[in-house]
Amino acid sequence: MRRWAGVTVLGFTLVAFALIAPTGSAQQRQALGHHVRFDLVQIVQGTLLAGGTDEGRDTPSGDMVELTGSGEFKPAVGDAAGGGTFIHRHANGIEVAHGVWVVTGFASWAPAGGFLPPVTDGIGEASEASAGIVTLHVQLTPSTGVSNPAQLSINCQLPGSTNPSIEEGIRLIVGGFIFEQAGGLTVFHVLE
Repeated sequence: MRRWAGVTVLGFTLVAFALIAPTGSAQQRQALGHHVRFDLVQIVQGTLLAGGTDEGRDTPSGDMVELTGSGEFKPAVGDAAGGGTFIHRHANGIEVAHGVWVVTGFASWAPAGGFLPPVTDGIGEASEASAGIVTLHVQLTPSTGVSNPAQLSINCQLPGSTNPSIEEGIRLIVGGFIFEQAGGLTVFHVLE
């Protein structure tokens, strides 16, 4: 009788492990973020798409920056790549500069889990979506003038996030400016 009880317990343990292990490995993959894609996004006809524009405002000057872009990073090895466009305007709307930005390095990644609201994911798998904050080193190259090193943080807030204080959008530090989130959407997809 004891032998059957032991076999039954072992059977239940194996079944429980089989049911829990996929969830655990998915959560572990999401926590570690082996390979993560980021996008500044837009929602068109209920579909999440790359190609959105995020805005940041420098409080002292009132200057604004608009960014587009996508990329990816591997936190465990510190690799990052990607880029997009930027437009810098004074508070009165006059353009200061426009050009491209390119990722030059990885600084940090703080995943925060969560799930996509009811939209169709036109970028990746909805199960791969994650909230979080990545900070990257970038180079801004205007169409005329000198390139500038900068620090870009991309912040994504999703329902169910483990960090409800994340403010959706971007934060760009360049020269004497600190452009804080002023509009736009972002998303991360944690990949294999």
